[in-house]
Amino acid sequence: MNKLFQRALVPVDGSPYMSGVVAHAIAIAKKTNCSLTFLYVANVDPTSSYVANVKPATSLEVEKQRGSNMRIPEVCRQKAAAEDISASSRVEVGSPAQTIVELSVRERFDLIIIGSRGYSRLKTLFLGSVADEVMEQASCPVLLVK
Repeated sequence: MNKLFQRALVPVDGSPYMSGVVAHAIAIAKKTNCSLTFLYVANVDPTSSYVANVKPATSLEVEKQRGSNMRIPEVCRQKAAAEDISASSRVEVGSPAQTIVELSVRERFDLIIIGSRGYSRLKTLFLGSVADEVMEQASCPVLLVK
């Protein structure tokens, strides 16, 4: 029997909207019997480089950000496991949208379940949106949870 979705990637960030995303991901996993991978991306400024003598984020800065947020995907994994859902957690470093899309391709996820902060179109125009970028660039289906 071929399942609709086998592996779903669920980016999480610790925002107030995250609990809704996790709840929806768990509900989808229950209905489709897919596994979930909860991902936190430690955002490293993509403009940081050796160009113009600007050093990239130091390993100490990256580790500080990773350490303070490393528990986020693990807490989500534990919630899913408590519901008898196969789940894993991981932390990556990079630009969030780019990292999510690249990981979804590299590891062949069938679905990305991502939250939206509910910004107005004007605010999104100026601030950008990880969810919008992921929806635009992903090669697999993306479920946007508001």
